[in-house]
Amino acid sequence: MKITGKAALFAAGLFVLAAVGCIGLYWIHKNHEPGEYGKNLEFRVSAFNLDHFDRSSPTPDGADVFSDSQAEEISQTGEPPAGFLWLPLSNFLLDQGGGVQPRGITRMMDGREYLLVANEPSMVLTHAANAPRWGVKSVKMTITYVYGPAVNAIQIELDYAGKRILRQFTQKYNRHSVAVIVDGQVVANFGLLSPMRRGILGLRFPAGEQTETERLRKSLMK
Repeated sequence: MKITGKAALFAAGLFVLAAVGCIGLYWIHKNHEPGEYGKNLEFRVSAFNLDHFDRSSPTPDGADVFSDSQAEEISQTGEPPAGFLWLPLSNFLLDQGGGVQPRGITRMMDGREYLLVANEPSMVLTHAANAPRWGVKSVKMTITYVYGPAVNAIQIELDYAGKRILRQFTQKYNRHSVAVIVDGQVVANFGLLSPMRRGILGLRFPAGEQTETERLRKSLMK
């Protein structure tokens, strides 16, 4: 009887371990499951004017850093430096208050504002054929109170691979500027104060701009 009791306890222990193992494997699979959306989403380092950078912080260095005179010349001539290109600002970004941060290098062309962004493989996070696969798991309409009054926002959650790659990308370019691109248009441009670890983006939009926001949401769901 004693042996039978021990055998039963041992079998029960194995069952518990197997159950825990199955749950663990399911959790790993669920969290590592690739996102099926976001084929039109990419991130690019955006050029910026060093004269508008906070000099109390460590000064960034790299091909994306330009002096005030260089930025002015680029903007006036419209000739992008090697490894850069102009991308238009979307109506979504303009509806948030217009334009980009002062350190961004922009130019008006054919009545539309463009931002200078990187086009080198090491300075972009896209869905190129030779790049690691990543995607968007979900796109939700949310409300945030971080800024005081309620502000509507689109919340974009990347899949496990996307979170890891974006964290590495933003860690490499910490204290630089990054542009968020959807359908070839800039929908956000911000300075990195720290690496993005959660893989969740919240894009604010003002009240009354539901049409443009819904268009952006649908683009992200492709």
